[in-house]
Amino acid sequence: MSERSSTAIVIGASSGLGRALAEELARSHYALLLVASDRRDLDALGASLNLAHGIAVRALALDLAREADPGARIAAALDGMPGVSALLSPLGYSRDDDDLSLDAAGIGQLLAINLHAPLAIVHALLPALVQARGTIVLFGSVAATRGRGRNVVYAGAKRALVSLYESLRQRYRARELCVQMYELGFMKTNLTHGMRLPLPAVDADSVARVVVRRLGGGSSRRYLPRWWAPIAMLVRWLPWSVYRRLKN
Repeated sequence: MSERSSTAIVIGASSGLGRALAEELARSHYALLLVASDRRDLDALGASLNLAHGIAVRALALDLAREADPGARIAAALDGMPGVSALLSPLGYSRDDDDLSLDAAGIGQLLAINLHAPLAIVHALLPALVQARGTIVLFGSVAATRGRGRNVVYAGAKRALVSLYESLRQRYRARELCVQMYELGFMKTNLTHGMRLPLPAVDADSVARVVVRRLGGGSSRRYLPRWWAPIAMLVRWLPWSVYRRLKN
């Protein structure tokens, strides 16, 4: 299925990496279904991309923390659009108090956005993506390399997405479904603005260019930026007596 005759779905499209992916996909002439919580942001982005690139854009406002079946809502929103060939899910929501002190409601909110929503969306769209020999792109975080006392629920959800990636690759051959997983380091977004980061942050636009260029290019798991790979390996193999002292 060619780019000009297919639809890409971007979850969390209104800001950060999701917005950068939407803009890069529009430049490649995909029709777009943009999903995020704020209708006004989506409508403004969709109008801008349609004007600049002449593509079909549809917006779907969803509160993923409360939506019981986001996959069904997204599948219904595709009605009348070109066939779907790519699902990109750069979801990520964290809280400063995610340090083993969250109550059940807080835990549920984080799991709903970071884990339940990606699983439900993949489940609903899988038949269409397999039929199109399409691509599913999942995004992890180097913060989930090892468990720690901060971002406890968030990191657990991101590690579960790695299991989803492996399950999809085990079930489907490469010619049936392309599954790609990106473990992301620090990015320059609203979430990191003003923060003192221990390592350099990369532009969301540069990440988006790599991801869109590799759509359909085979299943793989990669770190972005690539120099995070040896750092993650080092963290993973640090002796516990050393690792437990790393609080930040």
